[in-house]
Amino acid sequence: MNSKKKQKPFDSDKEKRIRFVGVLPLINYQRDYFIGYPYAYWLHKALALMHFIKDHSRLSILRFPKDIDSDEFIIENLKMEIHMMVFHSAESLFLTVLGNYFYPAMPWFWMSTCTQNKFNNIMNLWQEKGLDAIIKEPEKWLRDILYPTINESQGEYQKIKDSATFAKKYLNRLVREYMRHKEYNTYKHGLRIFPGPVRFQAIDNNTSGEVVTDIQGDLLEFLTYELLQGHDYEYRIKRTSKKYDVKVDINIISTTTWLLQNFLERKRVESKAVQGQKVTFNLALFDNLKVEDIFRSGYFESQVQH
Repeated sequence: MNSKKKQKPFDSDKEKRIRFVGVLPLINYQRDYFIGYPYAYWLHKALALMHFIKDHSRLSILRFPKDIDSDEFIIENLKMEIHMMVFHSAESLFLTVLGNYFYPAMPWFWMSTCTQNKFNNIMNLWQEKGLDAIIKEPEKWLRDILYPTINESQGEYQKIKDSATFAKKYLNRLVREYMRHKEYNTYKHGLRIFPGPVRFQAIDNNTSGEVVTDIQGDLLEFLTYELLQGHDYEYRIKRTSKKYDVKVDINIISTTTWLLQNFLERKRVESKAVQGQKVTFNLALFDNLKVEDIFRSGYFESQVQH
């Protein structure tokens, strides 16, 4: 029996009833948040790193005196950095969604007061039961929050409905990827991660060692741990490998960025405008996108060495 203590289930309705008092002086912070929040940071950084990955001749710019790392080693680490930005940007998107739902008057204030324990509880619930367990009528809510200026009488409304359906599916899939990709947890806590090109052969145990899958690509090797069953303080360390694809990573970061744009860009433009000024802003549509296309190659976990 696993003695690990269970976390208290997250109560979405109770969270909606929370009110922050005495926050009127924070209105200037709210304006600064909408104007200054760099939601495109991860995409800008990822695309900048891709310039070095695609053109090895540019790597000399990155080198320091007596640098002995090979070009291949530097490139694999740049790819790994892009991979980790998938999950870093995902955290920001999750908090943005939750902050706008639980405290729409000041979403950034809810985000800043959300503890790690609360966030973990929400993520566990989200992964297990989907966005419906947290947000009532999530597709309707996503339509309203992502496309606030478009109503049913306008010609674009069907595209808006399809975009909201995609957004819900994308968020649910992104949560599952976020929760099962333990290499990001390893990365955050400073444990060693070894990126590199690897050839991996998956063996069908029902045959006599016949190779059924031959995968070539980029793998991350890293350390994880798990609590032993029946023990409170004994952990097993595991060395794990996972495949990643920098092109898939870029697609995920791009999609996350477009969703953040829809949450933030209108309020950013309005915050900058003077009273009475007519404003224009960009909203991304997702009606032609499919979640399985964005995660098309998936992510692969190899055999584990104990």
